[in-house]
Amino acid sequence: MKVSRQKQKAETRQKLMDAAAAELASGRSFDTLSLREVAKLAGIAPTSFYRHFHDMEGLGLALIEEHGKTLFTLMHHVREQALEGRSLIRTSVETLFDYIFRNQGMSRMILQESMSRKSAFREAAEKSLLTMSSDLAEFLVWDAKERGVPLAHPRLAAASTVAILFTTGIALLDTPAEDRDQHIEAAIIQLRMIMRGAEAMAQAK
Repeated sequence: MKVSRQKQKAETRQKLMDAAAAELASGRSFDTLSLREVAKLAGIAPTSFYRHFHDMEGLGLALIEEHGKTLFTLMHHVREQALEGRSLIRTSVETLFDYIFRNQGMSRMILQESMSRKSAFREAAEKSLLTMSSDLAEFLVWDAKERGVPLAHPRLAAASTVAILFTTGIALLDTPAEDRDQHIEAAIIQLRMIMRGAEAMAQAK
């Protein structure tokens, strides 16, 4: 059975993304990767690269978008676990940090590129975090209503939560393994303080 042209194109596009991601995982920074190098690693001719991406920036943006979608799906899975009785905060921290450790290359890229002068990468990373934050805010409002608990400033609480999760998670990449647990517990306490504070502020109105 012949593979459809569209499917073949999608598979080649994914090979390019996987090749770049593998190099990032080995410790390379994205700005050291060349188009020819990525094409060679993916097993295609450099000229064929342009059938899938306009340039390396386009490839980088696709990687960030894919990374964001995966995280979005993971966080929804976390909420399902929370509805089954697990702690939302602890499960969120453990799940996200585990993902960051398993995808160190992409995690570092998002951190590095979001602070670079390449506005396209920065905007893509910020958009991904904003999407997660907005989605979390909606869940927090729903969850508070389900529990019959008032909640103040859900968007601010969600934004602060996402910021702490990512900054702590990425910082842990350079933290000795024996010291990680204490930082993870500190992050959990910080997130609990944010939620308790949001609930207390609502009750004080």
